[in-house]
Amino acid sequence: MTLSIALRGDTARFPGNTLPALRSASRAGADLVKIDVHLTSDGYTVLVDERLVTVPGSPPRPVGALTLADLAAAREDVERRIPTLMEVLAEFGGHGPPPLLVSAETPQAALAAHTMLDERGFGDQVLFTGSTDTLGALRTHSTGARILMAWDQPGMPPDDIVRTLRPEFLGSHHALLTRETVSEMHRFGYLVTAWTVNAFPEMARLIGMGVDALATERIDDLVSLTSGRVRGGATVGPA
Repeated sequence: MTLSIALRGDTARFPGNTLPALRSASRAGADLVKIDVHLTSDGYTVLVDERLVTVPGSPPRPVGALTLADLAAAREDVERRIPTLMEVLAEFGGHGPPPLLVSAETPQAALAAHTMLDERGFGDQVLFTGSTDTLGALRTHSTGARILMAWDQPGMPPDDIVRTLRPEFLGSHHALLTRETVSEMHRFGYLVTAWTVNAFPEMARLIGMGVDALATERIDDLVSLTSGRVRGGATVGPA
């Protein structure tokens, strides 16, 4: 089964990294929703697409230089409001881990997010991704953390990096993946994720190659394939 990952939620319908986008992606049947987390200057873990945010009356500043109150003033549209990770976890409250792929902007953001999840018993059940430095800090913090390592070069990443990070998934831009590359990654024991796959024929091609997860901005199209339904409500396979 190929996992479907909604990048920043259902961005075909709503602004990314907002609660409406996350809710819509969940309703559409996404297996995971990839969120981008940052740490504010007053210690809140928040979801934001961009690294720089403009607060009215001020030049663009990094999220880490702004308070939660600053960010609340940055967007008047309720649908575009910047949520905290705590709000997101409340949205996905239940008996199991929230269906999230947490992309952390900095080591500090990764550790704050992991700590918040750990307090709820899900610290080593939710998948994390980010830069090599960020993932290295997370691995040092938790030997059991689940990691998706992005590698946007042809072929396998260097042995020393994968030995240090011990990722569960290797993620690569879909244009870099071949059937041979996917097979090699599988042979070394890694699950394979393809980024950012928005064209329907390319989704079908990659699923046929055996990738384990696809990340997309077109979650309805992807779920129609991974669930066995084609667009328009028909069913894949024999009647």
